[in-house]
Amino acid sequence: MRPQMPIIQLEEQSHLKGRRLEFESIAQMLTIRSNETPDVPHVYYYDQILTYKDTNDRANQVANFLKEKGIKKGDIVAVMILNAPEIYYAMWGAQKLGAIAIAMNYCLKAPEIAYVLNDSKPKVIFVGSDYMDEFTKGFEKTDSKPYVVEVVTKVKHESIIAQKNMTDILDKYPIDECLVKQSLDDPFMLLYSSGTTGEPKGVLLSNRSQLSQCRNFNRQGYIKSNDIMMIMLPMFHANPLCVFTYPVSYAGQALCIRTKYSTYDFWSAVMQYGITIIMGVPTMFEYILNKVDPINIDMLKVKIRYAFTGGAAISSATRRGFKEKFNIDILVGYGLTEGCGGNTTEPALGRFKEGSCGMTHSEEQIEIMDSEGNILPNNVDGEVCIKGDCVMMGYLNKPEQFAEIVRDGFLHTGDIGHFDDEGYLYIVERKRDVIVRGGEKVYSRYIEIVLEEHPMVAEVAVIGVPDKCLGQRIKAYIVPKQKNSMTAEATRQWLLERMAKYRVPEFYEFVDRLPRTPSGKIQKFELRKANQQNN
Repeated sequence: MRPQMPIIQLEEQSHLKGRRLEFESIAQMLTIRSNETPDVPHVYYYDQILTYKDTNDRANQVANFLKEKGIKKGDIVAVMILNAPEIYYAMWGAQKLGAIAIAMNYCLKAPEIAYVLNDSKPKVIFVGSDYMDEFTKGFEKTDSKPYVVEVVTKVKHESIIAQKNMTDILDKYPIDECLVKQSLDDPFMLLYSSGTTGEPKGVLLSNRSQLSQCRNFNRQGYIKSNDIMMIMLPMFHANPLCVFTYPVSYAGQALCIRTKYSTYDFWSAVMQYGITIIMGVPTMFEYILNKVDPINIDMLKVKIRYAFTGGAAISSATRRGFKEKFNIDILVGYGLTEGCGGNTTEPALGRFKEGSCGMTHSEEQIEIMDSEGNILPNNVDGEVCIKGDCVMMGYLNKPEQFAEIVRDGFLHTGDIGHFDDEGYLYIVERKRDVIVRGGEKVYSRYIEIVLEEHPMVAEVAVIGVPDKCLGQRIKAYIVPKQKNSMTAEATRQWLLERMAKYRVPEFYEFVDRLPRTPSGKIQKFELRKANQQNN
């Protein structure tokens, strides 16, 4: 029996005592929390402080508007807004009616917007002024024409397709409760995968999956009374929504929303609000580590207990440096949008282990399997497979692809990893990123970890490139800390002192940046495409 994540029972936690712990839906959760603690702060957004009642009331105003537009259970409502409380009003408003909310990637260009609209066919969409011009170009290319509500910001644009704006809704519609009866197995959210391997897929999540995530996160001891969690990553991604927004709201604690990450805004918010939990991608923490001197920060006002990261690998040097410089532990997690965003985390109540992404959450089962579906023992690499309520309901309009990835209840992640004897998971590689060079399997992540220790390497990504003789050869894309500070031969020699020759890349390309998704994942398929075009 594999050791389990240390947990605290929900009813034993002070911030949850006397509060309801089981719900039929995510929308019901907000409604009940609003009734239990109406005046407790829920959202800090620059000069705005919104209580749980404020969020619930505004969600009801949106729900009353949507009901007038004929939105009902099972319909789809989309949101394409820069980080702001309006995302909560629109999404929870739709979810109160049993509708499915989509958080659309606001970085999309017209053809990509058209793809999502055609695939999901939302009946209403809320679009921020910031993205209205690009959205309009996509809107014109699609057969699906949703009713458009503009969330007005200071950004000017030429588009005239909006039929209403959010301010009108919040000024004119009543706050009467709109919650409709729902079941745990009703879909409540649609998130499009970030597309690190190509065309994105719509991931349908149920109330059951998200409420399981809420309980998991709260059992693990991360949240305490009077916590304030800061969200800086784009709120169209599973991490800020599924992993943090809903679990923190389940806990009845507060969220601090920033439109985007900036070093100055980060530290000013940390000190102003007394932020206790933060989350970010590795590049964000690397930037803070390398560019910020603690002498310029009033460390007495810094109350951060944990910093969470995931979505991409973080170097050991960054974690060590962050702890030494700011006395903040960075906890690594692992998960897929298809698994409701977070499936393992380093335990708050246990110990951190270098290179690990933590332990399995309490309501999930994770096994390591071979290509035949056999469960492998500890310390043997295989495919990471996840089972539990957290697993998605399906891919929208893609049942065949869903059947390929979910078999016998297990979500086959395509990631290669292993558990150690203490129940800690280690991700070695994406299955599709395993390089087979002359019959030898080479894990690119192993090479990347070694290269990250090079004093002149800022970022690195390793891929396999086709070769007629060996099947594949190894190529490293490197972002140097200083331009022209590295050469291929010197790097190769440095690696030869640290790893077996068959693992050492034959090819090196020094670049200014690596292609990433908005959530920080390196898009290796873009590197493969670029390599093919150049050869």
